[in-house]
Amino acid sequence: MPYQTGSVTVGTTPTLVAASGAVPSNGGVRVRTTSSASVFLGGSAVTTATGFPISSTDAVVNVPSTGAASEPLFALVLTGTATVNYILAG
Repeated sequence: MPYQTGSVTVGTTPTLVAASGAVPSNGGVRVRTTSSASVFLGGSAVTTATGFPISSTDAVVNVPSTGAASEPLFALVLTGTATVNYILAG
């Protein structure tokens, strides 16, 4: 099974990080940031108030997927920019 990996720079507006495919038993997207700023994960309307926060002190975070449909993952920061690294099967 091939993997998709990459890095995305996110700012203060929701930015697409990755989209898991519609694959049965899809393991979702694993993400990590090495930036000092907290990153907030969620859907296309994610905000710093509604997003799931991750920071550089967190280990790799798995964002689950149902596997029933493509599920895009977005991220943003409160100020500045941050780098989000990801890996997913696909």
